[in-house]
Amino acid sequence: MTITGTILALSEVDMKMNRKQGELRENKIPQYDEEVKEYDSYLHDVIFGMSFEFVSADEKLLDIGVGTGLASINFAEVGLKVYGLDSSKEMLSVCRSKSFTEELKRYDMTRETIPYKDRFFGNVVCCGVLHFMSDLNNLFAEVKRIIKSGGIFAFTIAPQETADGYIEEPTAWGVSIFKHSPQYIMELLEKHGLELLKEQRLLIKGADRIKYDMLFSALICRCR
Repeated sequence: MTITGTILALSEVDMKMNRKQGELRENKIPQYDEEVKEYDSYLHDVIFGMSFEFVSADEKLLDIGVGTGLASINFAEVGLKVYGLDSSKEMLSVCRSKSFTEELKRYDMTRETIPYKDRFFGNVVCCGVLHFMSDLNNLFAEVKRIIKSGGIFAFTIAPQETADGYIEEPTAWGVSIFKHSPQYIMELLEKHGLELLKEQRLLIKGADRIKYDMLFSALICRCR
């Protein structure tokens, strides 16, 4: 499978939400890592711990939406070669200052294919990103294209059980998020030749930084 014709085409509402998300992130970048701790949000550590048995040193790993590198720095510390994509040049600058990546690229999921050749990576992670996207089909297709057979795709979503597919919900932060149903995710995995190995749900604090009312799910999948 080549990248020709596989353009990541998010809907107009996705683009608006990503722009809004970007504005909020840019204003908070200097203290981003510390704010994650204040929300008791350790999705990045969960992703690493659940994936550890399936990865090996010297494998190439792509972090989609790398941000400041929280989701992939642990992998680098055990010997994986980390590459990162993010739409924010400021986030990439912070990540680059940590000196653990092989390569970082600015990347807009609303318009671009993943800028790497077929089967270039042994593993892919995408932590704290997909709840800002509605339809995930094209992204999963791109992940399937760039990952080697037997490789791990580890990602997080905001799950919901009330509707098929996905729904959009407002948050107290003033930014809507998309919640995806387990059935929708399983259909995507089957369609793109990915096998679910593990899933763990966990709560983090919401906007008030007191109540644990934000539900996320971490999933570890293997490329067939």
